[in-house]
Amino acid sequence: MWGSGIARRRRHGVLVEMVQAAERTGRYQTPWDETPAVWELFSDVDDVLRELQFDWRTALAGAIYVAIEVGEGDLQQDIAVAFTKVQRTHGGVRRILEANADHPAIASAMRKERALLSGFTGLLTGPPQAA
Repeated sequence: MWGSGIARRRRHGVLVEMVQAAERTGRYQTPWDETPAVWELFSDVDDVLRELQFDWRTALAGAIYVAIEVGEGDLQQDIAVAFTKVQRTHGGVRRILEANADHPAIASAMRKERALLSGFTGLLTGPPQAA
């Protein structure tokens, strides 16, 4: 169990480095090219994209939950606030996911998320713009 926590932190750290490199270079389609250390901890692109999708989805779900709890009961507004907050803190992750949205490892999850969010807020009318 002890080793799995260490491995999780190492995987997270290398993903942070990869996202930062993508933000510096603007290479969201293949950010792993800028961070070769990613291959020491991930088996393939599918593995990287699934981990990023999981991290994004977890952050967004938590933010939505909190926004609904502290909100005024306007579900559309609460979800928009949550999405904006997570986009601000995890925008690089989102841009990588959007650049790879058709990749088989995450395509289904991306379609489902887009359908859900657009049904509530119209937030995902197109890919997010780089800041």
